[in-house]
Amino acid sequence: MISPILCYIPYAHVGNRIDQKLGETKIKQTSVFKVKQMKHGKMNSLMHATRSEYKIASFTVVLSLLVLAVSIQGSQAEQSTAFSPLEPTALMARTSKMVVDQVRSHHIDPVRLDDNASSLVFDRYLDRIDRNRQYLLESDVKEFENYRYEFDNALKIGNLAPAFEIFNRQLMRRRDQLNWTLNRLAQGIDTLDLTTDEQIVLDREMSSFPASQEEAEKLWEQRLVNEVISQKLNGKELDEIQDTLKKRFEVGLNRLNKTKPRDVFDVYINAFTYVYDPHTNYFSPRSTEDFNVSFNLSLEGIGAVLTMDEDYVEILSLVPGGPAELDGTLKAKDRIVAISQSTEGPFIDVVGWRLDEVVELIRGPKDTLVVLEVLTKEGDIEETRRIPIVRDKVNLNEERAKKQILTINHNGEDHRLGIIEVKKFYVDMAGESRRSPNYRSVTRDVREILRQLEEEDVDGVILDLRRNGGGSLNEAHKLTGLFIESGPTVQVRGKGSNPQVFRDGDGKMAWSGPLAVVVNRQSASASEIVSGAIQDYQRGLILGNQTYGKGTVQTLVPLNHGQLKVTQAKYYRITGESTQHEGVHPDIEFPSLIDANDIGESTIDGAMPHSTIAPVSFTRYTDRDQMIDDLKAAHEGRIETDPYFVYYHELAKRIEANRAITHVSLNEEKQREIRDEYNDWRLKVENNLLTAIGEQPAENLDELDDRLEEIKKKFEDQPDAILKESARILLDYINSGAAVAQVTPS
Repeated sequence: MISPILCYIPYAHVGNRIDQKLGETKIKQTSVFKVKQMKHGKMNSLMHATRSEYKIASFTVVLSLLVLAVSIQGSQAEQSTAFSPLEPTALMARTSKMVVDQVRSHHIDPVRLDDNASSLVFDRYLDRIDRNRQYLLESDVKEFENYRYEFDNALKIGNLAPAFEIFNRQLMRRRDQLNWTLNRLAQGIDTLDLTTDEQIVLDREMSSFPASQEEAEKLWEQRLVNEVISQKLNGKELDEIQDTLKKRFEVGLNRLNKTKPRDVFDVYINAFTYVYDPHTNYFSPRSTEDFNVSFNLSLEGIGAVLTMDEDYVEILSLVPGGPAELDGTLKAKDRIVAISQSTEGPFIDVVGWRLDEVVELIRGPKDTLVVLEVLTKEGDIEETRRIPIVRDKVNLNEERAKKQILTINHNGEDHRLGIIEVKKFYVDMAGESRRSPNYRSVTRDVREILRQLEEEDVDGVILDLRRNGGGSLNEAHKLTGLFIESGPTVQVRGKGSNPQVFRDGDGKMAWSGPLAVVVNRQSASASEIVSGAIQDYQRGLILGNQTYGKGTVQTLVPLNHGQLKVTQAKYYRITGESTQHEGVHPDIEFPSLIDANDIGESTIDGAMPHSTIAPVSFTRYTDRDQMIDDLKAAHEGRIETDPYFVYYHELAKRIEANRAITHVSLNEEKQREIRDEYNDWRLKVENNLLTAIGEQPAENLDELDDRLEEIKKKFEDQPDAILKESARILLDYINSGAAVAQVTPS
């Protein structure tokens, strides 16, 4: 049996909307209703509020030598009329059968692969390749209905022909859309009607496919009108908009022409795995490497962050301490034109290549050589250089657990509190399995931070798990053990088995003092194990917002070509409750700046249901429930006049109001009125905050954006308002005499 190890939900995967992966250049559906815009509309928040922007979707990858997804900016493309259908390989057919066999063998709740499952695969596949119902025609979908109940048979024998036939049609329709839009732009955007009373649907996921080519073209024109209005409202002139959009769609066409058969296979096979649950996924060899980098926080390469600039792969930045940074020759803005694995060559020209293909040539084993031929610009002079770099292990320290000391005056006295930010539950699995004495893990890092905080004589500790999407199940178990003497931490039940109880048995605490854990809607999986156990033991306070609600455990199954992440178990709190859908509810709730109807396990179609099992025996550390009402009352009294929380409440109300908006006007003046209303609201709300914290208010949005950027830099090293209020609640708890400060390890 493969032991379950992963409690993880990467946020690139939240909602499982990966239909943009293949290089669609998607017009932003910019809504002036949202607290999310560009330039005047952007939420450049002083309080580190969540900023979510509509993206121009493009082929994104985990960047070369750092775990960071970056939108690729592309280049001009030739508008070829020939269309060459993509075809599957024999390797893909074998891999398909292997994935099907392994999912059916290992999944905790195996779905019968029959006509019903086939129908689900069919719908998922269409959703992934055309989620917004804007490319395929109704006639296409009717034609493909012949395959609705055939995917189960095709999957069993590795027949990929139906999937490729559907995808090729979508690819052809997408090319039609890009060419149509370029031809429409050639007529001049001044010929577009920006005075219509029409509206465009912001999310067409539930809409019908266009009934005809004419209806599709009308939709494309509406999207074009919306984009032109958006750019005009952001102050751009028509000539600039024309050039920007022309280049954008040429880039999209160029990228579309680089679609590979493996892209089709990845989307299709994951439409199949999704039928079992949203967290069962196939990783290609390329994706496997990126996943391992993310999980281990290290890789072997040169330590550079890459992006696309037209047809060139460009150096965006260098990782501090990485080989490229230490060598000192490679610079940001250098463009890679060729790559060799030896100083003698041969050099492979990579101009016009996809970013992920360039990444494959640059990555490699430690102590091996890679030579980059780059174009570098000094003033007006551009020259070519060849730079040899020896690959080495690159540690991605930005993701490691970090500490901070917060000094805060509470009730007339100064107190020092330690803050530990944990972004993910990482572990070097290879080093752990080799029993390396210094392998990296989040528990080891947090243990050392706690030792330092105890030496610094802090009054309490705040564990910040906001935006932590999870990671290693075992690390969640071990990290919980840092805060309890001994006892169960989590229960895990696999297919057809009794629950396995994870127990901490060392009889020691790394920290026995007062504790608070801060969570939000983006705290998932392993984060929920830790916060749930701390709450069940009443070992500390849980503060913030309801968590994500992922109560399933995945394991990695190696394949001959890539690997499979499959849901093999569910985990349960020691009370027997599952976090699936429910998440962990905080003891004291803060205003939410994330719409729980958009993010969370309960928002994902196909997510496994909530369930419960029998509790296990454990002993609580305190009887603090009687104190919660008093702590809440004190908290609510403070935030009534706290400028940051007043601001948070205003943002939360706006988010709530935005939820009902489904359409946007295609009339420039109407959009301008709504945009102006939003800008007036934003200027007022932000200025109220600035005035309340002793800053001068801004007279306009340009000044506001500049001011907020300065203030944000000024305060970027300081804990935000959420952490400061968490500290005050923890200090109230300490002063009550009921805190865990008096617990002494046996």
